Amino acid sequence: MISFNTNYHHKLLNFGSSGLMLLKPAQLTSDQIFRFKLFLKRASRKSDYTRRFVWFHAFPHLPLTKKPTGTRMGKGKGKLECWMTSVSGGTTLIEFKNLRYGRSKYFMKQMTHKLGLPTKYIFNTNTFFDFPLKLSKKIFFKTFW
Repeated sequence: MISFNTNYHHKLLNFGSSGLMLLKPAQLTSDQIFRFKLFLKRASRKSDYTRRFVWFHAFPHLPLTKKPTGTRMGKGKGKLECWMTSVSGGTTLIEFKNLRYGRSKYFMKQMTHKLGLPTKYIFNTNTFFDFPLKLSKKIFFKTFW
């Protein structure tokens, strides 16, 4: 893992080759996450033979209750309104695999606009270089930018 001068302690990319990192914490409801997943379904179209994959690293596991407007104080807890999740800053929210650079940048730009939060694009390129001493030997470099 490459360390940056920021305070993000999470691993950058777990599965994919490009991703979208949140720079500020966010609270996402289950309806928002569902709409985001429907939008990202277009990115992984025909994944059985294109081998494109999308990972979304947020799951709504916290219940959010709310009392109806106009009710007085007391009388217990309100009804369940929705499920939500808290995503901390520095978390990679979305990852893409086998998606072209321009296409992944397009989907990440759209997601940044839909989230309304500051984000950072992460790209991972794996390249092989010929080793200078032996012609048959190759070295694998993993680079992030």
